[in-house]
Amino acid sequence: MKAINRHLLGIAFLFICLGTNLYSQGATHVIILTVDTGELNQDDPAAACTFGVADEDVTVVEVSEPAKDFTILVKPEDFVEWEGITTAGEAVDIEMIKFKSGGNSKNIFAKSRKRGERNNGDKKKVKDKVKSNAANKEYIYVIQFMADGEMYQFDPKIKVE
Repeated sequence: MKAINRHLLGIAFLFICLGTNLYSQGATHVIILTVDTGELNQDDPAAACTFGVADEDVTVVEVSEPAKDFTILVKPEDFVEWEGITTAGEAVDIEMIKFKSGGNSKNIFAKSRKRGERNNGDKKKVKDKVKSNAANKEYIYVIQFMADGEMYQFDPKIKVE
């Protein structure tokens, strides 16, 4: 009888461990868009922008000028959050993240477009989860943001590991 109880206890423990791994969440990668509004123009908005990350554990594949070449490395099931700020410290609303269709630029999130949302009246941010079946390659996406009452956009990259 004791052997049966030990086996049942072992099986229960195994299911608990497996269940915890199945429902665990990936890491959250916060990407910060910094905009120099004095240099910002519609012809090349990326030239007035830089990207940074809020966590030093994020793997930055490429950090170069212009900002459209900025690339981070994420894993399936990770969360990616974009937020914005000006060089003067003012809020920049991230209006939308969208993936271009075709080639390497297919969508890695549940939807190809994700609109920015306000949390408690704060600036708009976009946060989404990388699909579990996202392929191991680099993707180009469009980031749309609002600064000084105008909409701007350019196309940086994200790489799935």
